[in-house]
Amino acid sequence: MGIFRLVIAHPCNPETTRLVAEHLDPGWLKQRGYEIARSLGDQGALWKAEAQEHASCLKLQLHCRTGHALAIVMD
Repeated sequence: MGIFRLVIAHPCNPETTRLVAEHLDPGWLKQRGYEIARSLGDQGALWKAEAQEHASCLKLQLHCRTGHALAIVMD
């Protein structure tokens, strides 16, 4: 089992991500992502699965109204 990572991208530089947290439980990271979205003023943000080339690579994305994007990735 791998480590899941929560990363955030700023709207001014969406290609560059910053590591926010690492955890073995993606559910914990989803909750942390919701907390970050709420702190940015987006109460209704929802996680969405992104299509991946490799089935073994998980990626969930949460886009905030502020333009920030959070993602949970596992390599």
